[in-house]
Amino acid sequence: MREDRGAEEDREARAERPAPAPGGGASSSTMALILHAMTFLCCANWIFGVVGIVFAVRAGHKRDRGLYEEAETLTRYSWYCLGAAAVMFFVMAVLTLWMFTQAGSWVQGFVPGNVLY
Repeated sequence: MREDRGAEEDREARAERPAPAPGGGASSSTMALILHAMTFLCCANWIFGVVGIVFAVRAGHKRDRGLYEEAETLTRYSWYCLGAAAVMFFVMAVLTLWMFTQAGSWVQGFVPGNVLY
């Protein structure tokens, strides 16, 4: 009997709270899903791309079930994965360019300079 009253109060409290808009705000995971798919395919971002896609899909399912707070949290995690992917891509690009500029000095010690072809 006491449990029924607690469950009834919970339902009343949920009914009094205004429900957030189902399609907008941070709980919209469609853009995150599209960007993750692009980074997965174009930038070979297989680590953070897959994790971000999983978070974005789970956020969409939570939003469809009406669990907007959980959907917003999962979407935020998906955006964090996208940020980590951007940092990883930037670091890899910088390291690649640095390696291209240093390649001559790395090879110089192994190959003699007066080799005639």
